[in-house]
Order: sequence, then structure tokens, then C-alpha cells
Amino acid sequence: MNIKKYFSNSIRLIDKALDRILPKESAEPRTLHKAMRYSVFTGGKRIRPIIVIESAKACGRKNSKGVLAAACAIELVHSYSLIHDDLPCMDNDDYRRGKPTCHRVFGEANAVLAGDALLTLAFKVIAESLPAESAVAAIRKLSSAIGSFGMVGGQAMDIAKTKYRSVARVLNTINTLKTAKLFEASAAIGAISAGADGRRRRALASYGLSVGIAFQIADDIIDGEGYARIVGHEKARRDCEALVLEAKASIASLGLSASVLKAIADYIGVRRR
Repeated sequence: MNIKKYFSNSIRLIDKALDRILPKESAEPRTLHKAMRYSVFTGGKRIRPIIVIESAKACGRKNSKGVLAAACAIELVHSYSLIHDDLPCMDNDDYRRGKPTCHRVFGEANAVLAGDALLTLAFKVIAESLPAESAVAAIRKLSSAIGSFGMVGGQAMDIAKTKYRSVARVLNTINTLKTAKLFEASAAIGAISAGADGRRRRALASYGLSVGIAFQIADDIIDGEGYARIVGHEKARRDCEALVLEAKASIASLGLSASVLKAIADYIGVRRR
């Protein structure tokens, strides 16, 4: 398959749905809504929502409104996390994807509020778009993935990582919590939104976790930072390749229905930004 064309088509689909879900810039409070939309539409890869969609397809459910809405909710959460990660009290970044970060454009207070609003909107979207039982399961999975034992906890450890004795070991934990847990939730929520059984949910969750760690290691290789800087680029590449193989093995039982997910794993392992 032409993976670049596939991503391009998927991004257009997701962006159209996000445009419908997000408040219009003309609605008050305008500055807040502008900040929300600015942060969501900054040229992201949309890999996490794509994994939601493809996980649902692997379980027999194609692009229903509920699946697409769940995918958008994941991207809203991801966008919120980037806004907050960039803040002066966190990573203090001036640019994100080549554009000024949200707090540089709209001010720190509006950036905090934009992140809060995106996170809240994500849960609203799931609650309104999936059947009650599936919505509860998806919200439970997502909240676990992004709380103190997930993404937020990973950010806290990232701030304090110099206090730990084993930097390499703590980086593995940070990568798992801060990055991979949301990938895990994306795949699992795709299965949940498709009404999949426990076996398929677990298989896809395992896929998402392995792919998520591989994604972060690949980023570190590209940037020459983090895990790649500590263990060396060669070991980092080997670890990334092993994780891609683990991810594909996790969904082997799903057969041809998971072929796109396997292609995504391969793409993550070889991508160059």
C-alpha cells in the first residue's frame, strides 16, 4: 500500500470531523476557541486517531460516526497534552511543528484554558457518540491512560528525571507513560467502539503499547535526544525494530483485517519525521 497516500486521505477525513466538533472561532469566548483550533490544526500526523479507526476496522467496524468521533477525541487529548507540555512551567518551548506554540500566540493563561477545554471536550465527544456501555469502557480506558499512572504521571517523572539514579530505566518508564499509554488507549478504544470482545481488545492494546514506545524511540533517534542519546543510536534502532515486531505479533491473530495496522507499525519503525 502507498502509506503516504493513505495517511494523507485519513488526515483529511479526521480534520473534517475535528472541524465539525470544535467550537467555531466566532463563538464566545473567541480567544479561547481560536487557541483551541490553532493548537489542533497545526499539521499533526494524526497517527493516534488513525490507529483508533484502523483498530475498529480490524474488529469489523468501518468508519461509523461513533468510531470517527472517538478518534477525534483521542486527537483532542493529544493536542491538550502538547499545549501543556510546551508551557514555560513544563518544557518551555517556543515552537511546535514549526509554528509558535499556543502560549506564545495567545498568552499563558489562555493556553492553559485551551488545553483544559480540549481535554473536557474529548470526554464529552465520547459520551455523546458511543453507546452507553462502550462510552463508559472508552472513558475508563482513556482516563487511566492519561492520569497520574499514565501521560500526566510521565510528564511529572520527566520534570523530575534528574533525581533518579538510573536515567535509562526512568526514560523507559517516561516513554511508556507519557507517550505509549495514549497509543495503547487509541488501539483499545478502537476495539471498544467496534464492540470487540476482550481478546481482541487486549491484542490491540498490546499492539498500541509496543507501537507507542517504538514511536517515541524513533523520535529520539531523529532528534538525537532522550533514549537514543543515552543508549546510542544503534541500540535504539534495534530496540525500535524489536518493538515493531512485537506490535505486529500482537495482532497476528486478526489476520488480513489488521494489515493496515501492521503497515503503520512498519512506517513508525522507519520514519524520518
